[in-house]
Amino acid sequence: MFLQEPLSLISVLILAVLPSLIWLFFYLKEDDHPEPKYWLFIIFLIGIASAPLVIFLEMVFVKIFHYFQFSYLTENAFLLITIAPFIEEMVKYGIVHLSLNKNPVLDEPVDAMIYVISAALGFAAIENALAIFSFVPFGAPNYLNAAFNFVSLRFISATALHGLASGIMGYFFAYYYFFKKDVRLIFAGLFIATVFHGLYNFFITQAGETSSVFLTGVVLGCAAILVIYLFNRLKHYKIYQQAAVDIAVERKI
Repeated sequence: MFLQEPLSLISVLILAVLPSLIWLFFYLKEDDHPEPKYWLFIIFLIGIASAPLVIFLEMVFVKIFHYFQFSYLTENAFLLITIAPFIEEMVKYGIVHLSLNKNPVLDEPVDAMIYVISAALGFAAIENALAIFSFVPFGAPNYLNAAFNFVSLRFISATALHGLASGIMGYFFAYYYFFKKDVRLIFAGLFIATVFHGLYNFFITQAGETSSVFLTGVVLGCAAILVIYLFNRLKHYKIYQQAAVDIAVERKI
């Protein structure tokens, strides 16, 4: 029994991280010039380590709502749909900006999306672990099977959402970092990412309604289409720019 509990704990932690690693592998396929694994790992770990900061900021707003004596439903809805998504997207973007600003590894537009997604998936990994311990009774019969089923559901929902919302934020970060130093781009990215994240949170909490499952799928589907489009947009811009450089060099020769 003493041996089984640590093994179960390790298994749960692996299950929690696995969905994020699978999605990260998928996104890396979108990058024609893979990033240094060291920096991807560092950003992924920082994403995991950002969880206490997110929790602290969310608790600050909980205290503020309590102080002003909002109703439970108003407080819960506002936190879930607006405050929590905004804080999470802001922190995931912020840690990448602070860690990689003027860093040579951030040398092409697609990199910005990849790194913000990597931070998001790191955060999603620790969120998966916390969710398992919260919703799946530890040590219950068939515990690992229940944990696996739970994580599988989060793989196609919450973990996917984190990567997609932050991918959108990453695009605006890329545009700001490489093309136009306009802080409004950052706010636009945060707004759109927060909207998708907030809509997902709203629909996923309406589990009792059949339409909520469909609408959750619609939110994830629209976010996925948008992220694919934004990836291709950055790739096209890079190719276009490179073509212009090649033509200029040929003319000089």
